[in-house]
Amino acid sequence: MQSFLEQRRIRKRLEEQIVVRRKSSDEVWTHERRYWYPEGGGIQSEQRYTEEGAPAARRREHGQQTRATGPSMEPRHSVRSHLGQEEDIERQDRHPALNIDPFTINTRDTLGTDVDMMVTGVESQRVRRDVTGSLDGSTTESDVDADEKEKIVIVTYEGDYDPADPHNWSFPARCACTVLISFLGAIVLWSSTIDSTALVSTRKLFHTSFELETVPTAVFLISLGFGALVAAPISEIFGRNPIYISCLPLFMLFNMGAGLSQNVGQRSVCRGLAGLFGSAPLVCSAAAMVDLWSVVERNYAFPFFSVMAFLGAVVAPLPGSVITWVQSTTWRYVDWVTIMFCGFLLALVVLFLPETYSPVILHWKAKQLRRLTNDDRYHSPLEFKATAFSKRLRRALYRPLILLCTEPIILILSAYLAIIFIILYTFSAGFESVFQKIYKLDPGQVGATFLSLATGVVCCGPLVPISQRLVRRDIYQARARGQCRPGPEFNLYLSMCGAPFIPIALFWMGWTARPSISMWCPIVAAGVFGFGVTCVFISSYQYVAAAFEDHPASALASLQMFRLVAAGIMAVIAQIMYNNLGVDWTMTLLGAIATVFMPVPYVLYFYGSHIRKWSLRASAGG
Repeated sequence: MQSFLEQRRIRKRLEEQIVVRRKSSDEVWTHERRYWYPEGGGIQSEQRYTEEGAPAARRREHGQQTRATGPSMEPRHSVRSHLGQEEDIERQDRHPALNIDPFTINTRDTLGTDVDMMVTGVESQRVRRDVTGSLDGSTTESDVDADEKEKIVIVTYEGDYDPADPHNWSFPARCACTVLISFLGAIVLWSSTIDSTALVSTRKLFHTSFELETVPTAVFLISLGFGALVAAPISEIFGRNPIYISCLPLFMLFNMGAGLSQNVGQRSVCRGLAGLFGSAPLVCSAAAMVDLWSVVERNYAFPFFSVMAFLGAVVAPLPGSVITWVQSTTWRYVDWVTIMFCGFLLALVVLFLPETYSPVILHWKAKQLRRLTNDDRYHSPLEFKATAFSKRLRRALYRPLILLCTEPIILILSAYLAIIFIILYTFSAGFESVFQKIYKLDPGQVGATFLSLATGVVCCGPLVPISQRLVRRDIYQARARGQCRPGPEFNLYLSMCGAPFIPIALFWMGWTARPSISMWCPIVAAGVFGFGVTCVFISSYQYVAAAFEDHPASALASLQMFRLVAAGIMAVIAQIMYNNLGVDWTMTLLGAIATVFMPVPYVLYFYGSHIRKWSLRASAGG
């Protein structure tokens, strides 16, 4: 619904724009400046607005450049487009008219009309009227006109003021989108943990072992990982909203199938398919943070998104335990509750969430321009591909795998996050062994202990303003060196702060979970663990999103696949470790592994710029 309304808003804005407001035939207005051609030749301009707009000021302060900028005077013959630097991942054939640098277009390749300049942001070269023909083969005016009509006009944003750019939406609108998108990520991770609270009930009903009953949860996590490899690149072709609206109903449908299942095989299949379709809103919601917020603003947006996602995972066992413990309900209600929450979010997405992916918005703008002007020369950068759609889709689908296998940054962080999530799900699986077997709590009380993890997740919030101050300091220092902004390593401050707390919390819980020691001691350790994991998760996602801005969804999908597949495998063997090693030595083993990998954020912070030099696709920074 919002995508349809957004296209209507674009059309209405273009209709108003095309009515050129001018005092003379050689005067052209855009959103930002007034341009005119004096008799002596050349071009002159003056700012249309006397006061600088808030979006433009914010971008300059944050070192954020408009990906597709408006007309400029120095140089005045080129414009940056949204064509990403895909290199050997996706070296696509471009439109035959674009026989130049794929990242710029010369204005001589556009027809010099007022409308071109106003609605595209491309300053069009004026055709000289004094061209005459000659017998020696020189070009005539009619030949020039005929040739110009074959050229393409790029449809872009009109600089830093264009209200169609999601970065220029009002602050309340972007906050509302962020909250809704964050809940989409939360409901998927909610589903991954609330299901585990029904294991005791399903084991009795289906007459299976505990290890076999963990298979549906493991299959769900593995499907979440592999599904991201498909959903993320497709969203970079069709946009975010079509992915949300098509995948959420299927996610609900297969959760319903899991709730109605009569044996562990049926439940495993349904949970696997639910994870496959649930991966789409999870990875696309993270990429939408890049669509909406500048590099500096993401230091607030990404922590909020990550905290919401983790809260969904750590809070879900509480209502799940209550549902399975209360006699008046059955374990199947863990799936019904998920379906109800997801249906409510789907209604909000359909009614209120606009499209946030800029290339798709520019595609809509180009389509409306062609309808309004009956001129087929207007194209968005997304359309500058002569390759067949099926081939483009195949290239997009293997992009996350290529990134995972060839990009050292993604490979390092994928391995690190996989270890962290193996530890996280093994740690969470130990709550029953610690609080039910050692401290003799009932299932409802065991579920309540997960609130300690939630408290630790929320406690990372006060560090965000401190991290923001450090980021601003790095930006000012980069500008003093003549750079637009620093490299993406400034996103790692939270990770460097939180990484040491993970092994500390593991050793703490492992050797204080004793009947002779108060249960509040391991509860506090769980909060410390939640704090450390959340800090690492936030920084890692911010770092990858900043380093791979051209394809954030594909880059984040690579991280998601590796860590969730590893966590899914660990979900099956975690309880076996607790049964054979005990709580103390299981936690000690996890703590030792966390200690070995603890230096990863520090290595990336101090040597990340050198590592990125080995990359073909990561941002160079600065």
